Amino acid sequence: MHFRKRHQTDSEILKYVSGHIDKDINRLLNAESLPMGGCDVPDFDKFGVYESLAQRIGRSERRNVWTVCKWACAIALVLLNVGYLAYQNIDLSKPVYKEVCSLKGERLVVLLEDGTRVWLNADSKLVYPEQFAKDKREVSLVGEAYFEVKKDISKPFMVQADEMNIRVTGTSFNVSGYPTDSVVTTTLDEGGIVISYPYAEKSGTYQMAPGQTAIYEKGSRLCKVMKNEYYKDASVWKENKLIFRNAPLEEVLTTLSRQFDVSFDIRSEKIAAFTYNFTCKLNNLSGIFEMMSAITPIKFNEISENVYAVKEK
Repeated sequence: MHFRKRHQTDSEILKYVSGHIDKDINRLLNAESLPMGGCDVPDFDKFGVYESLAQRIGRSERRNVWTVCKWACAIALVLLNVGYLAYQNIDLSKPVYKEVCSLKGERLVVLLEDGTRVWLNADSKLVYPEQFAKDKREVSLVGEAYFEVKKDISKPFMVQADEMNIRVTGTSFNVSGYPTDSVVTTTLDEGGIVISYPYAEKSGTYQMAPGQTAIYEKGSRLCKVMKNEYYKDASVWKENKLIFRNAPLEEVLTTLSRQFDVSFDIRSEKIAAFTYNFTCKLNNLSGIFEMMSAITPIKFNEISENVYAVKEK
């Protein structure tokens, strides 16, 4: 009853308890006994108190870590959004290029992102951007390819093949420009193309019509554009065929080497003057040998794997 008279309000009670608790805590930390009015209490467990405090601090730290993580995620999202917006404004004048190569004995078909279809002949390489520029479509070719260009007058299609540049808006044509060949040839099937030779002594442009073939001689740097009665022959390779018309032996063997991934060793100078006219399928090399041996007195002997000696009978 005396206690209630001295402390009539809640604030006074809290103040009284708080003051005594502070004193009791100091006594416990100093390993002193508490005045418990004759009651027994356990000894003060400083290690237990430490563990309890550590656990509470740990929970607090985890809450802080989670808060930091949330902020980090938010910042990361902001940076990703900024990066995406920056990506949308990337200058497409420097596109990322892709490269497709066909090995000897292999032919491929490549579909470009604008719908243009490219047949890539054996031992050839096509380099093109993943996405074309806004005002033009440019590719480069090493070797031979047949193009079916998707028509787009506002965005001309450009092919760079060795020393030849070809500009089209929508057409079908064959280009052959192997590094080891002495000429670069372009044969137009449909549509219209403009070819140019910037490295030629008499540089200029040539407008080609269907059925014409342009032959650029690398050595003399001269270009001839002529009507070609057999212009369809230039692209029959994509139909798994070959057609030779008055072709020297060396030209025939070079073509067979690319198409079948084989090598030839000509053992006689005399047979090098032979020429050939024949049509064959690209699936039977031994049959081609027999045909050539029937046309001229030559024979083929395999001297090692995929290497043939060619000599007079």
